[in-house]
Amino acid sequence: MAGVTDRYEAKRTMYKVFGGVAVVCLLLAVTVAPSPASEARINMQALMAKRVPVLLEFGRGWCIPCKYMKPILDDMVRLYAGKAIVTTVDMDANKDLVRDFRIRMMPTQVFLGPDGKEFFRNEGTLEREHIMQIFAKMGIPQPALPSGPAAAAPAAPTGRGAPVR
Repeated sequence: MAGVTDRYEAKRTMYKVFGGVAVVCLLLAVTVAPSPASEARINMQALMAKRVPVLLEFGRGWCIPCKYMKPILDDMVRLYAGKAIVTTVDMDANKDLVRDFRIRMMPTQVFLGPDGKEFFRNEGTLEREHIMQIFAKMGIPQPALPSGPAAAAPAAPTGRGAPVR
């Protein structure tokens, strides 16, 4: 019986030691790793202070339709530099904006006028041409689209978007 008790005590000691090491490692990882929320926060006051139209694209990195939108939005950033602000909003890091804009699914694009009022909203994906048409309705002239293989759009995903969890 003494052997069984000794083994039980040895296992208990091992769990305490290794469990403590795991907790220390976890605490170090949490303390040392930079917080993605602090890096991806959107300052709406600073954006609106520029007094230009803004396109906010709400999504998350793992969302397939959001990944589809990334090259399109990157193109829009280049095409409308100095005329409009095009930015993605990480929904995990900006829960206050998700609540304030009443975002129901991802991706969702919200176009704001220079005065900060919502001009247009879309749930799901948008093509380059449609984004350019919306900006034109907002009074921004359409820039010339670059030609070549880099300008070709990826294949459209099925469905409107992903529900917000």
